[in-house]
Amino acid sequence: MPIWRFLTGILLSLVCIASPVIALAAAFPDTAGTVYEAAFGELKAQGVIQGYSDGLARPEVPLNRAEALKVILSLEGGTKERIAWYQGHLPAMPLFWDMDQAQWYAPYVETAFEKSFITGYPDGSLRPGQVLRVEEAVALLMRTVGEGTGLGSNADLSPYIENQSRQWYTAAINSAIRRNLIMHQGRLRLGTAITRGQFFDMAYRLSVVRRNTMTAFSGAEPVSAAVIPPVPVTYATVPVSPQRAANTSPLPYASEKYFAISIPAIGLSDLTITHPQDPFSKDGILEPLKYGVGHLFGYPGAGGKIMVYGHSSGYPWDLSQYTKIFRQINRLTVGDRVYITYAGSLYTYEVTQKQAIDAADTSPFNDNGNGEELILYTCWPPDSISQRYLVHTLPVGAAVAVR
Repeated sequence: MPIWRFLTGILLSLVCIASPVIALAAAFPDTAGTVYEAAFGELKAQGVIQGYSDGLARPEVPLNRAEALKVILSLEGGTKERIAWYQGHLPAMPLFWDMDQAQWYAPYVETAFEKSFITGYPDGSLRPGQVLRVEEAVALLMRTVGEGTGLGSNADLSPYIENQSRQWYTAAINSAIRRNLIMHQGRLRLGTAITRGQFFDMAYRLSVVRRNTMTAFSGAEPVSAAVIPPVPVTYATVPVSPQRAANTSPLPYASEKYFAISIPAIGLSDLTITHPQDPFSKDGILEPLKYGVGHLFGYPGAGGKIMVYGHSSGYPWDLSQYTKIFRQINRLTVGDRVYITYAGSLYTYEVTQKQAIDAADTSPFNDNGNGEELILYTCWPPDSISQRYLVHTLPVGAAVAVR
């Protein structure tokens, strides 16, 4: 590339077609009039959540383990300074074998482990990108108040959580019920992915209880607001060890990550996709490229344009493993497959065309008549910023739940 020059152009030219940032008051447009409106409004006011770049909160989207930790620690008193300290003093050796110390969540994991909020799985993994199950979410929240350990009894089983039994999480669920942290409307099913709305509502109730030194949440229950159905997702498992063969799954290109891409034709596998927290500044666009590739515009399954962008080259002293990650996308041919895992589902796309365009040309993103389209995007030719190289792909079949 180098990509910073390309970013200046893309920001100036593509802001007009990106989803607009909406000035919000207390809540988010897609939570207004729903059972989650109060929770999202309060957590937003506290600075715990910011929403997506398009101004939406997406309460129906599953939450992964790393995101849940960030929310919990943002609500926890006295952790801000510790997180900031770890951001400058991260140990070289990660706590868990499947962690990357360069990822944004590493300081949160170190802090949460220090406070005994997390212990990891028996195989030594943390699975930060894996969606959080209902029972894990409840147990995680209750650990922050020192409750919910042990098996507990079945005496207090809630009508608002289904499929309970006397298990490791029963005491945590009972504790959450006694504190009235479980919404009375709708149902939570054990073993299924918890959504952002469900988790944030419980976190909000717990924050009110703690802030006001209450025994239980006493706020009003929403009775007429709409319940937002969750995005269907099947809980995924991870290999027992990092050495285990990666393609033993019936869906070999599915990922444990929340958002990832695999392009087998050019040897790219399970590459993290990150949406920039600030998609309207040079630094904001650059940030995701430290961890893999970036994302702009729409999402898989939504029917619009999706951009996944990455480096094709960089400065000689930049030795990052992602500096040349898209250097060979020109080798893709019509018919090659691209696999995207998003929110627990695997989406398959097929290459339809390739093109090199002028750096200022935004026309490929202006035509929405073709429905959903995934575009791979980088500067071109390698070691130059004069052009952009685009690989156009279209969806193949329906999304398949990751199993």
